[in-house]
Amino acid sequence: MENHESPKRGNDALLKELESIRDVYQLDVKQFVAFIRERKLHIVDGFKQYAQWLEKKHEGKRYSPSTINRKLSAARNRVRYAFKHSAHADSLKRKYQVEDILKSVKLKKIKPLSATARKVLGVDEARKLVGQTKDRTIRLMVTFLVRTGVRVSEMLGVKIADLGTKKGGLVHVVIRGTGGKERVISIKKNFLDQVKAHFSGKVYLFEHHDRPYSRISVTNRIKHESLKILGREVSAQQLRHTWAAIQIKKGRGVHAVAAVLGRADPGQSARIYPDAALRPEESFLDLDKMNDDGGKTGA
Repeated sequence: MENHESPKRGNDALLKELESIRDVYQLDVKQFVAFIRERKLHIVDGFKQYAQWLEKKHEGKRYSPSTINRKLSAARNRVRYAFKHSAHADSLKRKYQVEDILKSVKLKKIKPLSATARKVLGVDEARKLVGQTKDRTIRLMVTFLVRTGVRVSEMLGVKIADLGTKKGGLVHVVIRGTGGKERVISIKKNFLDQVKAHFSGKVYLFEHHDRPYSRISVTNRIKHESLKILGREVSAQQLRHTWAAIQIKKGRGVHAVAAVLGRADPGQSARIYPDAALRPEESFLDLDKMNDDGGKTGA
């Protein structure tokens, strides 16, 4: 296929432009652009090769089907953008050729999994992920999720005004769940102080340049870090299930766990986790004081 370059700028300049676009695909686009550059390919022609490359193992690790689909969607988005800004943008023939290439690469089929098949982390794995994540922003978010059991959208929706008063080393925090339903969880003050100091939020607890974080971006960054550290991708939802599974192993009651999770139907938790009583002040997990079966260490 011919070079799809802009009449005003070359292929490398266009690649830089593709990387500079700020959207939910930004992190994945960097990988696609690096692939194109390293092999000196043109953007459209390299799409198929990139899809084949994603299927292979990388440093002994393999991407999950959902991640492959996300990365392909990111690449497809940029290929279309590149063509739209190329010298052939007005050619219907070229447009159909590009679309034929894009459509020839099919997304992976994903089988729905039950919560029990999602491979929640053990205490040691959770501790490893928290301890070895070099990105401090993501390390604090992962710690927040695995220690509280909240959804990533709930975490990112916490406002400074939602932080209550300190009581016994804990701070009560208002969480707004599905449908705007509120519940209160407890978070250790010293950890909360670390979060506030790092993010310096004015309205939201988690802020970036005075704006709340994107749920999709945070989820993707967590998957990226877990793949490097644990050899497999871990989603924010899995961290939520990890919190619940550890609480159950500690002997907490399923109805109490469901209440902290914010489930309207405790029976749903009973169907997901084995039945096992949770006081509100016990909801914040201290990973450093547990062994891998969820019990306390000798220290």
